[in-house]
Amino acid sequence: MVRRVDVTQAAAATILEELIQDLGGVDLIIVSAGTGHLNPDLNWELDLDTVRVNVVGFMAMTQVAMRHFLKRGRGHLVGISSIAALRGGRRAAAYAASKAFQSIYLDGLRDLARHSGRPIAVTEVQPGFVDTAMMKTDGPIPYVVRRFLVSSPTIAAKQILRAVQKRAKHAYITRRYGFIAFILRLFPRAG
Repeated sequence: MVRRVDVTQAAAATILEELIQDLGGVDLIIVSAGTGHLNPDLNWELDLDTVRVNVVGFMAMTQVAMRHFLKRGRGHLVGISSIAALRGGRRAAAYAASKAFQSIYLDGLRDLARHSGRPIAVTEVQPGFVDTAMMKTDGPIPYVVRRFLVSSPTIAAKQILRAVQKRAKHAYITRRYGFIAFILRLFPRAG
């Protein structure tokens, strides 16, 4: 069964609820809808688009999933956020902030699941650069940087699948971003 959902529309949650019902329930929901814009000029419409999709739409879909899993008594919610959640950036401040929202929201849902006493897993996947249309840069990325920081979609998908199969709480994609996250947490931003 296939349904098309624009997560920014008021009917999005209802469409997902109906799909879950038509399927007779589900055990796994992956919320991967997202958008972002390079917006150093702070164009209101671009940032609003990012927040509508990455905050409001994300929250709508994950709430439907969690309500279903709580009622069903089991399940697995996977949310695709971003390594950008770890630190704001001048070119895409709304994107980074929206991904930080997703990280904290998933953490809250994981806590809700834990306190429910039901076997509900919540996995946060934080990809770095993946070579897709979503990857936006100001210009060409030097070969050495690309080789170290940019993942192919195939490798990213395999690592995400492994995290889902393990019901991991968190996964950096690729795993080398775990080291980058560690460094970002250690060192404050330069003055």
